[in-house]
Amino acid sequence: MRMLKTFAVVAFLFVLAAPVVQGSVWHDPYLNWHFNNYTCQTVNDLAIIVDNPGFNPNLNNPGLVWAHPFPNVSRFNADYDGDGDLDTMIKYWGWDIPCFKVDPVNGVAHGGLYLKGSGRVLDAYWTKDCVQVGASIPITYEKPEIRGNDPEIHMHLEIAPGFFEDPENSGLKAGWTEIRTFVNIPSDLLGLADLNVDLDLSELAEYEVIPEYGQPGLPGHDGDVIEPGDVNLQGYPAESFFDVFLAQVPPEFASPLYESLLVSTVIGPDPDPLNENIIYGQFWSLNPQSPEPATLGFLAFGSLPLLLRRRRR
Repeated sequence: MRMLKTFAVVAFLFVLAAPVVQGSVWHDPYLNWHFNNYTCQTVNDLAIIVDNPGFNPNLNNPGLVWAHPFPNVSRFNADYDGDGDLDTMIKYWGWDIPCFKVDPVNGVAHGGLYLKGSGRVLDAYWTKDCVQVGASIPITYEKPEIRGNDPEIHMHLEIAPGFFEDPENSGLKAGWTEIRTFVNIPSDLLGLADLNVDLDLSELAEYEVIPEYGQPGLPGHDGDVIEPGDVNLQGYPAESFFDVFLAQVPPEFASPLYESLLVSTVIGPDPDPLNENIIYGQFWSLNPQSPEPATLGFLAFGSLPLLLRRRRR
């Protein structure tokens, strides 16, 4: 605990000495995905593809990589999207996940990653013994933006292109609903493994803000509230990212000592039969509110005891 407090003091002094940011700063996010298995088959792997062939997180650090119920996580390089260069696959594997429609309790899986240097998330799909099962699933990629001197917090969401490029998903749309946002959360309160369906958002009520529709590429927001029941879908090719404006925070909160959180439900077409949208899972994004993310190690420390009990079994 003493080391953590010392680390916090050093981080805060660094922020005070940092230059004023005039434009925007982009961070690599901490993301967590919860997927329902709609393949109507039992699968035992979940593959996530990112663009940077050099992406190589410490797979033994639970603050950087987290999975449930998979006991194993591995990294591979290949040209997964067929564009002639190498990509990186992070594979969660080694546990049978039944069909969600048959077994909604066990037909789910979670994957979490700190995406520092990952590049864009390109694709995600279930596999059985390393062979893809079913179509690509609508995994969300998010890029956080800290904009301006009295910074605005924006999160830019997109469905990975592999979902739309899969022939089985031709012409389909996917996206988000039930979006909730939080700002000025102390950085030692949440860790990667806390971002799951057991996280009690009511205990974060003092940090919750009402999200608004942002204007991609432009300052500010358009003033329209994102209501909990709003459905925001993307098709292919997406015209732009989906810009969620969280809040404008005082300069003293533009620090790695504080972070922002976005939680949403991910929806897409029912693959069997192909008709109305269904819930594919949930999505969490946790990001520092710092113009200079020099101390992202805070997030890797994990959580205070307040939240430890909420980690999935």
